Amino acid sequence: MTDNAVEGEFAGQVAIVTGGSQGIGGAIARRLSAGGAAVTICARRADRVSDAVERLRVSGARAHGLVADVRDPADVRRIVDETVREFGRLDVLVNNAGTGQIRDTLTLELDAWRGLIDTHLTGAFLMSQAAARVMIPARRGVILNIGSVFSIRGMPRRAAYCTAKHGLVGLTQALACEWAPHGLRVVALGPGYISTVREMPIDFSGEVVERRTPQGRWGTPEEMAEVAAFLCSPRASFVNGSLTMADGGWVAYGGW
Repeated sequence: MTDNAVEGEFAGQVAIVTGGSQGIGGAIARRLSAGGAAVTICARRADRVSDAVERLRVSGARAHGLVADVRDPADVRRIVDETVREFGRLDVLVNNAGTGQIRDTLTLELDAWRGLIDTHLTGAFLMSQAAARVMIPARRGVILNIGSVFSIRGMPRRAAYCTAKHGLVGLTQALACEWAPHGLRVVALGPGYISTVREMPIDFSGEVVERRTPQGRWGTPEEMAEVAAFLCSPRASFVNGSLTMADGGWVAYGGW
C-alpha cells in the first residue's frame, strides 16, 4: 500500500485503466489496487501489459491484463465484458489511453489527425459508453478522463492534441449531466508536465518546463494517482463534471 492510500477505500470495487501499463495510467492502477480495487489494465503492447499485471499480482492485488486498442469498438466491448466476467462488476473507468503529437499544422496529415483524435477522444467516448451500460443498471460508477494543461490552453504545433484534450472536457461535462441521475459521476484530471514524459521529444527543454512551472519542477505519476484516487473515491461524492488541474501552477501562470 502506498503511504497516502486510504486503507480499503476501494475494497470490493473493480476498475479499468486504459493505457494502464506505465506512466500516469500505471501509477493510477497501482494506487487503486493499493486501496483494495481489482484492476483491469489494457494497452496495446503485450509485454508492458504483462509486466504491469505481474507487478500488481506480486503485491497481492487482483489484476487482469488485456491487449486492446480503444479505437476499436470490438476491443472496447471485450475490455468491459472480460472485466465483468473476471471480477463480476465495474465501478471505476479511467480513460487514460493516449499518445503525443507535435507537428506543423499546415503539413499535418489527416491520418495523423484522426489517429490522435480517435485514441484520446473517440476511445474515451466508446469506453465510457460501454462502461455506462454496466454502471447505469447498477446505479453506481465513476468515469475519470485524463486531460492535460492543453484541455484549457493551446500551444503551437499541437492542433490535434489540444483539440482532443479540449474535447475530453466537453465529453466529461455532457456525460456528467446526462448520467448523474443514474448514480454516475464523470470527472476529469488535468496533469501538467510529468516526469515520465521527460525523455520524450518536445520542442523545448526540460529546464524550460521547470522555469515555466511556478513550483519549479516536473510532477510525478504518483502525485497524479493521488488526485485520481480522490476523484474516484466517495470522498469526492459531490464532484461531478469538473476538470481538476494538477499542474504545479502551469495554467495559472500567464508568462513564459
